[in-house]
Amino acid sequence: MAIGAGCASTLESDSDASSAPPLNGGDLLGGDEGDLGGGAAAGGTPSFEACAGQVAGTEVAPSLLELIVDTSGSMDQAAPGTRGSKWEATRRALLQAIDRMPASTGVGVVFYPDLGGGNNGNNNADDDDDGPCLDREVDVPLRRLDAAGSQQRDQIRRAFQNQAPRGGTPTHDAYVFGLQELDATTLPGPRFAVVITDGIPTFSLDCDRSGRDDDNAVDPGPLVPEAGNALARATKTFVIGSPGSEAARESLSRMAEAGGTAIAGCSHDGPTYCHFDMTEEQDFARGLADALGQISGLALSCAYDIPSPPNGGLLDPSKINVLFSPAPGEQEVITQSSEQPCRQGWQYSGDLGQVVLCGDTCTRVRESNGTLSMEFGCATQLR
Repeated sequence: MAIGAGCASTLESDSDASSAPPLNGGDLLGGDEGDLGGGAAAGGTPSFEACAGQVAGTEVAPSLLELIVDTSGSMDQAAPGTRGSKWEATRRALLQAIDRMPASTGVGVVFYPDLGGGNNGNNNADDDDDGPCLDREVDVPLRRLDAAGSQQRDQIRRAFQNQAPRGGTPTHDAYVFGLQELDATTLPGPRFAVVITDGIPTFSLDCDRSGRDDDNAVDPGPLVPEAGNALARATKTFVIGSPGSEAARESLSRMAEAGGTAIAGCSHDGPTYCHFDMTEEQDFARGLADALGQISGLALSCAYDIPSPPNGGLLDPSKINVLFSPAPGEQEVITQSSEQPCRQGWQYSGDLGQVVLCGDTCTRVRESNGTLSMEFGCATQLR
């Protein structure tokens, strides 16, 4: 969109809400509904007539998710509260979550071990054959989802439908491989790895089977610093521990903490672990769907890029206001929040390059058919 000067300094972006899941379930903006904040004119339209500035366009910043999904032999076991297997429940929940993701989201998939037969390709998770423990092939390359019925969405669905549980659990190798895909992408947006596993690893990095002797399990501890290294490269890691991962709960909890996604008030000793612990879920399918909904809300972007002003000018971050025009409805001011973490209002990203909507505000904007705008040149209205 072209950038130019003018008196009505408005920056607009359609909210991509039709396919986005709720974040925190709220429906308020900067306060009670109808509270437009100080400085708003009667009828809900901000009174910025004295302000002049530039007009520019923006879009919601996309997010990138690499799904790293355990398809080892134990995933063929029955899922608590359902008639099917853990794999069937996982496949169904993930596909439903992806169906609700916005078109701008980038999604890639790595299944593990995904050997497809041969070495470690049977249902015996304790197979001791020499050879590779992971098929180092990208199951679905990381690309934008685009609209419903797109090639990427169809490829993801086919990949899940063609998978069957088999083999061991090379979690570390699969995680590193998934991180490499995120590191290599040129797509813009914040990056997230989502690790789903139902047990303690049976292979260490580089397919090493040495270490522990109990049922061929290996030390999951090295996954923790790996997640910390990923976070240092700007990739956060969500972790879901499916039924069967009881022995790995502490390490999975520490992995989520090191990966920057620890659940508030969590403890590595439980009962609330820092990862999404499904081991005591009475209905695994429902619990997994809830966890994926929370992850989607946290990962999918409610960040709006602030464009560079024309002619080399500088933006004053104390003179930007965010406006929301619901459909139908009158324009409202979304006030800036200083709360940490925030649920209502908006905040700047760390580099001041984006406006990031808080949880409940994000929900309402993304669920609406309205537009978000930015007004430059007037003192920012605060909560």
